[in-house]
Amino acid sequence: MLMIYLAMLENEQDKKKMTELYEEFRYDCLHVALKITNNMAMSEDAVHDAFLAVIKHKEEMFALTCMDFRKKIVIIVKNKCIDLMRKNKFSSYTYVGDIEYELASDDLPLDIQIIKKDEFERISKYISEIDEISRLVLQMKYIQGLSYKEIGEALGMTPKHVDTRIMRAKQKVRKLMEQEGIGK
Repeated sequence: MLMIYLAMLENEQDKKKMTELYEEFRYDCLHVALKITNNMAMSEDAVHDAFLAVIKHKEEMFALTCMDFRKKIVIIVKNKCIDLMRKNKFSSYTYVGDIEYELASDDLPLDIQIIKKDEFERISKYISEIDEISRLVLQMKYIQGLSYKEIGEALGMTPKHVDTRIMRAKQKVRKLMEQEGIGK
């Protein structure tokens, strides 16, 4: 991929700077994208799109300090992931629906397992109906098991902001359930 980016640049100084930035941050970007999308192909596309955005705004991006560039590229990658998820209609429902619902058969009777699975699927339906950021934070917290700090780093938020987002997302799901007479 680096060769594609370098071909888009005109002078050697820009090519050198792009090589340094790409080599230093590509794995961090891919890691962030994987946390968000949980899909390698989509993550690679998001990172590719992010570095194309860097080239498009090279004057601004190349002037940033290393730490500022890292902050900026992480935000760009996060936004590219969200854009790709929207474009592909890739929702949290897809993730939840793909998860194997595992309950140890030794621990719970079969009828309780069936009830739990039904509840899981019903809640998944409501999660699929809320906005993408809310779905994303719920998925990252409860499906991927990330901490507030890890979610915050991936999405460019403080842990407190992540906590608030998760609380509001759960309220949205509860409200949808209550509208259908469930959970009252």
